[in-house]
Amino acid sequence: MDKVLNLDHQARGIIKPDGKITFVKNALPGEIIEYKIIKETKKYNLGQLTNIIQKSPHRVASMCPYFPKCGGCSLHHMAYLDTLDYKKEKVQDILLRYANIKPKINVIANPIYLNYRNKITLQIKDKKIGYFAENTHDIIEITNCLVAKDSINAIIPDLKKLKINSGSITIRSNYNDEIMLIINTSQKFELDFKELSSKHKLVGVILNNKLIYNEDKFIENINGKLFQVSYNSFFQVNNYINEKLFEFIASNVTNKVIVDMFCGVGTLGIIASFKAKKVYGIENNYHAILNALVNKKMNKRSNIEFLLGDANDLISKIKDNIDTIIIDPPRAGLSQKGINAILNIKPQEIIYISCDAMSLARDLKRLKNIYNITQVHIADMFSFSYHVESICVLKKQ
Repeated sequence: MDKVLNLDHQARGIIKPDGKITFVKNALPGEIIEYKIIKETKKYNLGQLTNIIQKSPHRVASMCPYFPKCGGCSLHHMAYLDTLDYKKEKVQDILLRYANIKPKINVIANPIYLNYRNKITLQIKDKKIGYFAENTHDIIEITNCLVAKDSINAIIPDLKKLKINSGSITIRSNYNDEIMLIINTSQKFELDFKELSSKHKLVGVILNNKLIYNEDKFIENINGKLFQVSYNSFFQVNNYINEKLFEFIASNVTNKVIVDMFCGVGTLGIIASFKAKKVYGIENNYHAILNALVNKKMNKRSNIEFLLGDANDLISKIKDNIDTIIIDPPRAGLSQKGINAILNIKPQEIIYISCDAMSLARDLKRLKNIYNITQVHIADMFSFSYHVESICVLKKQ
């Protein structure tokens, strides 16, 4: 029996019996708990919560019937506003500890924090369809996901009719509730989608990266701007926070030359192009670049150019004098080559959007000698998970 001191960056309760850190999932600060050790290492232990002797006043009954067995969400035992406080404190702690930065952080809440995700991936094993239990390959069967869009939840019960024994199904849904299924399985069979397409807006099905039904792309609409998105192109999972990102970009760029590193299907660069003199978007995903070229035409933008390749390399080949760089990298952040390229260019402003606070802190530490961090925001892109989207504005000193 021990008292929970705090939460770690993965939202696990921290206790220190005999001075050794033990992480216990689903425990909250201030709670007196009983637990059992399920893993020991030299530096820390992992514990499993078995009983709560004294509950935190901040604990709430989970709205999700699969929590905490499902490994998807980690914060359903907290009220929504408390999850925002946790994420703010988490980013503050990481930036201070790893970059020696102590900024004022603004929180951008998710206006619709349930049924917001436009994409989920379900696992299939022995014909069971659901999510993996955390740190296992055991399937937690589900018929409804609390954070997925209603159009996604509507099709989940009908997936069993496909009679897939094992594999995975990614479900994507757009603003018009059109559904795209991306199926991966080693099973050999012919699939009949007539019944599914009669009940749902089934725009396309991809089996093992091969189009087998209708289309392999659809159109998204964010703030009145249209974007073609292929099945294997990146697009933010939360359209409501995406709207906030678009508004932020629109209010923080001016009539200058802008580079959108890791541009994906061109969303942020196209939004910036409405105010910029010239925009370059760089992306190494061929399908995303094809989408971006279509999106340029759909949104009638003539002042944006897209380049296919590694942004860390190609940014150095742009001949224009770059005023602003938009960075929205993969979770790993910038490579050292990318940092060196940016420090060589020395743009007047950097807008850095990150889905991983640790890699963000590392990169800000590399940049802060010649840049002041003037704005830091966190956007609740992934409600009820411990993940958080951060937005930073850096100005050249």
